[in-house]
Amino acid sequence: MSELELSVGLARKLEKAFSRNDWTLADVDKLCQGDTLAQHRKVLLGTAVIQDLPPAKPVGEPKNEPTIIELGEFEVNYDETIASKIAGNADPNRIGWHNREWATDEKFPDKRKGKKRFKASAVNFGKLMPDEDVAQWCKDNKKIRATPKEGIDLALVNPRPKLDKAMSLAMAGQFFVDAGDDRGALCFDLDGDERGLSYVWLSPFGEWSGRWWFLVLEELPSEA
Repeated sequence: MSELELSVGLARKLEKAFSRNDWTLADVDKLCQGDTLAQHRKVLLGTAVIQDLPPAKPVGEPKNEPTIIELGEFEVNYDETIASKIAGNADPNRIGWHNREWATDEKFPDKRKGKKRFKASAVNFGKLMPDEDVAQWCKDNKKIRATPKEGIDLALVNPRPKLDKAMSLAMAGQFFVDAGDDRGALCFDLDGDERGLSYVWLSPFGEWSGRWWFLVLEELPSEA
């Protein structure tokens, strides 16, 4: 058995690599089971046995239009901090767990004040999408990509199983940029029976894989 010691630096490197390639907690759990890691190592060493695949089925026409799920109307309170929104929640069906390092006002500051109402939707493109193309689609369709405060307030008024069909759900309207210019966003994901508030690193090429849903908004007139 190897005497490999996983340092903090190496663990951080692995965490970023998993996030950059859209691995979920469930994916990592499967990787750690049985001899799965040993089989992956054979690929790296060039000793894996390659088996012929059955003939591929004919591919249909590419999907052109994104899938959109309407999520209803809700109100955002910008006066509340991210910390206070999370601390005030006691229902695991709304936010069951959160990444304490990432879900912070320091990483995602928002100085806006007051309250606004929005109509929310989740959009999935079903294909690899450059981030600028997602932004352009929102501009063309008069949508706003949600920020963390907006996404959290939506989750707090939509307990599970609401939103479950739109996972993993990125709040790509605001990014944290680290010292290496890598960009990360908050997102909601499912882990077993819980909806978690986690994060995702945007790929080095600035692209999103086809599994991602994006929380987008339309601002509504203020109520009299």
